[in-house]
Amino acid sequence: MGKRRPVLVLCSLLLGIALGCGLTPEPTATPTATPAPTATPTAMPAPTATPTATLEPTTAPAVASGPTATPIPGWKKFEARGIEIWLPGSYEGGDPSQDLDVIVERLRALGPDFAQTAQAIEQNPSAFVLWAFDSHVGDSGLLTSVTVGTERIPSAITIEVYLDMLAKQLPSQFRVVEQGIVPLDYYQAGRALIEFSIKGVNGKQVMYVIKEGNTIWAVNYTTSADEFDQKLPTFEQSARTFRMRP
Repeated sequence: MGKRRPVLVLCSLLLGIALGCGLTPEPTATPTATPAPTATPTAMPAPTATPTATLEPTTAPAVASGPTATPIPGWKKFEARGIEIWLPGSYEGGDPSQDLDVIVERLRALGPDFAQTAQAIEQNPSAFVLWAFDSHVGDSGLLTSVTVGTERIPSAITIEVYLDMLAKQLPSQFRVVEQGIVPLDYYQAGRALIEFSIKGVNGKQVMYVIKEGNTIWAVNYTTSADEFDQKLPTFEQSARTFRMRP
């Protein structure tokens, strides 16, 4: 039986990075669903054309919830369709389907360099379940951002196979340098470290993939390559607060 490739999560991942870099996303054709390879996850995806798609509204399905994460001093809880997660107090954002005006207003408050990002969020509010950013912008000018995307998949697809399919669809500007399975506080998750270079902007991302039945959640933390090692412990701590809500 053919396996549907992870289109929506890939779109939100690439669009989230483009927005952080202040780039205008360029829509291309939707990838055709084909049988996925059964090989083990690879560390280096083969260069391919950028497989983005026309983004569809994402409806978060009902899932089993985990216990509420312990509040972290100085952090705040973000709640969106079907999930909650904690981030440092300097982060702004929310569920674009409900908080779009607030997100756009706070992006524009960062200055004219982020007007394009705000406009792109306005044009793609259904791309993310959650979109948040650190209001403290580093010297690189690349926004540190957190996105959460979701989609439905066949229950037989494991996290390992899902990560492999996702990696093989990444465009050539992206390189998976590490991936595997890690424990979070309440879930087992796939974890991938991804490096990218877009129009002279060098960045790095850690992505966590959590599976519950037929539902995949992808939590993506993106920042500049220079700041990544410093911010990675914060990303890891935040990922452990991720919870699904009924």
